[in-house]
Amino acid sequence: MLAIGLIKGEAGAKVLRIPKPQIKKPNEVLIRVKEVGIDGTDFNIISLNLQDIPARSKTIVLGHEMVGVVEDVGKEVKNLKAGDIVVATVRRGCGLCHPCLHNQSDMCMTGLYTERGIHKKDGFLTEYVVDEDQYIVKVPSSIASLAVLVEPLSIAEKGMEQIKIMQNRLPWSCPHPQHDFTSAEWGGCKTALVVGAGPLGLMATALLKLAGVNTFTSDILPSDTLRPQLVKQMEAKYINAVDKTPDEVAQICNEETKQLDIIFEAAGAAKEAVELINYMSRSSIYVMTGIPRKELAVKINATQMVRRIVRYNQVIVGSVNSNRQHFEMAVNDIPKIDKGYRNIFRKMITHRYKMRDYKEALNGDMKDRIKTVIEIDPW
Repeated sequence: MLAIGLIKGEAGAKVLRIPKPQIKKPNEVLIRVKEVGIDGTDFNIISLNLQDIPARSKTIVLGHEMVGVVEDVGKEVKNLKAGDIVVATVRRGCGLCHPCLHNQSDMCMTGLYTERGIHKKDGFLTEYVVDEDQYIVKVPSSIASLAVLVEPLSIAEKGMEQIKIMQNRLPWSCPHPQHDFTSAEWGGCKTALVVGAGPLGLMATALLKLAGVNTFTSDILPSDTLRPQLVKQMEAKYINAVDKTPDEVAQICNEETKQLDIIFEAAGAAKEAVELINYMSRSSIYVMTGIPRKELAVKINATQMVRRIVRYNQVIVGSVNSNRQHFEMAVNDIPKIDKGYRNIFRKMITHRYKMRDYKEALNGDMKDRIKTVIEIDPW
């Protein structure tokens, strides 16, 4: 069968011919892949030739965002059947540490995990895949056309989970009981800044708005372009930061409430990410999800930064990957967000390609794209 991936020692994505996988264990599921989403990780892997190929192999199949249909299941699989629409998680645990042994591989303690399509394990940019049922999440048919977004939304879901867990130490932070961090409307009386209006930034904006957070989203794009327009469609406020310092961006956020409770960084811009630490409010939280690639030295006032973090009870946390629980949260939230904000997720899928057009789909230089989808077996 056909697949798209990397060949050891060769630059660029190539067409691969690989055997169709077979169910070999009683807990495995055979899936016919329908769609694969492409994101910045894929573009970086290809453009920087980051060949993290499985041991004893000369190739790796790309793609870590997928939706497909179950073709067959092993005899011990009880929660899935042929015809079910499903998505698959990305990371496979080390099998050694406590988190991985409890299906929390996003918190792996050894670093010996693998990731489908990214790190030492074949991905989903092919016609069929087999995986264990613990990594497969069922999706309602009503959101099949948006299910390719479950994986990226799950990353934002994990970030929100980190915010709620850590900030739950502040039960007095809002006088309204319905705005407690354990409630569905936890965002009331809180202000957030999302840095970056790419797919992850837009999804973080959506989740914050869904929770009632007074949300600002910044980027360096003109306000009349698509991404800022989608920010406004979600009733968030867009900040064009192209000519603004971090201080000026923070001042805009602080104009209404005088308190910037949450910063969600989704741009991977190291300098700006570090500089914004100095503009966190008291008892605020800063979640970093972007992963910079280029080495960059930044001059900072370390004394001032550490003093503020300690004296202001601030939290700075890195958040990467997600697990089954976050995928399930994403499946639950997609219809709420898409309905609540006038088909916002449908508008985020800006480019669709057939598998044969993979070269164009994997071209990371297109400036007007948000989410690219490769159709393996169209619905």
